[in-house]
Amino acid sequence: MKQAVTAALEADDAETVLTLALQSRKVLSVLVRLAYDKETLVGWRAINAIGKVASVFVKSNYDFLRETIRKLLWSLSDESGGIGWAAPEILGEIVSADPVKMADIVPLILDVYSIEEKVFRPGVLYALRRIAEVRPESVSPLQHIILNGLCEQEPLARIYALELTELLNPHLTPENRECIKDQVRNLAQDRSEAWVYRNGGFDGLEVGQFARHIEKTCFSPINN
Repeated sequence: MKQAVTAALEADDAETVLTLALQSRKVLSVLVRLAYDKETLVGWRAINAIGKVASVFVKSNYDFLRETIRKLLWSLSDESGGIGWAAPEILGEIVSADPVKMADIVPLILDVYSIEEKVFRPGVLYALRRIAEVRPESVSPLQHIILNGLCEQEPLARIYALELTELLNPHLTPENRECIKDQVRNLAQDRSEAWVYRNGGFDGLEVGQFARHIEKTCFSPINN
């Protein structure tokens, strides 16, 4: 099963992965294990595939999906003895399948941001961005996290925070809007780069270039 799933991911064949998952729900567990290698295309394609599988399982295997969520949250705890490297990203993909039905998980994802290991913070911002893509209202009460993300040391975290800014722009409170606008402007000359998974592959993005794009689309007078 792992070989079949891996081969489908290598070929960027999401439909085959979904077909395999419909034949055996254990495919979701295989995808979770593969998703932990975020340095590879297979790892990121597994993360994306989990979202597609979850969109089906939320209707037909919801209890199994909730058990998977429980295990992922456990993997982030000190008691687990392990490290759920991709757990935040995976949780975001799963919750994005139905943010209303799994609304209780959104604040638990946010809590991961406070874990001492800062390595999880880009994943939390990615997760909130994925949920916001489907239902911004589920994330808009947490918009303060954008300011934290824009100040993160990791360039990837700043990129995800900028994406979240764009998605939540219509929902920003006046106070947060001004603070976020100032911070986005401060990033305009940031020459740091991050590799971001998009459309089946990795793209190199410069933080400053992306910040200028967000400033233009969200905060220019013509858009207000």
